[in-house]
Amino acid sequence: MVLVVFIPSTLASIAGRFSQPMTSDEFRERTDKLDSDFWDRLDEFRSRPEGTREGLLKKIEMQGEFVMKDAEKRGGMHEEHLAQQIAQVKLARATTRISPVAIVQHLLESYAGTGFERHLQFLENVQSHARQFRIFIADTDSADQESLHIFGIREGMSQKPVAPEAVPKFEDTLSLSKDFNDSAMEMLLLTLFVIVLLSGAYLAFVRVEI
Repeated sequence: MVLVVFIPSTLASIAGRFSQPMTSDEFRERTDKLDSDFWDRLDEFRSRPEGTREGLLKKIEMQGEFVMKDAEKRGGMHEEHLAQQIAQVKLARATTRISPVAIVQHLLESYAGTGFERHLQFLENVQSHARQFRIFIADTDSADQESLHIFGIREGMSQKPVAPEAVPKFEDTLSLSKDFNDSAMEMLLLTLFVIVLLSGAYLAFVRVEI
């Protein structure tokens, strides 16, 4: 009873303390600082006099470069936060494998296409779609000879309309082979648990008979 009910939750709680991700307040504080710095700098760029066409182009280039660097910082911060959360969950799940109930739960999640592993597959599909979308934007902009090819600023990118059917569609696909590989270790551990329990029951029965 202790092995089934108390140990999994207790070990998961202990494991979570050893792998503490960034808290929501810390993450919000960092994003708020980025927001403040971003709008201050962007207002500074926009308030600069344009003068000639060369001055206008230089202003757009500086704004585009700043926006792209800001996006890179935000992306890195989000990836760091997500990686910390994933590491914490993986550690907790690995620790709770001592319980047969936790193993069965992980198996059911894998076969049903739900749970943590399914969530990781969804994140991979999202990242893949984001890469495809960035490539699509770059290709579309490069095909427009009238564009300034300055990313991050509307004035620096193509103004031509885009057909909706040309935009890459997001597809959340399932990988059965990955699900099977993820559940293989769970199946092995569960089999070992069953063998140990049956062996223990058999030995106890033999001792009673003697």
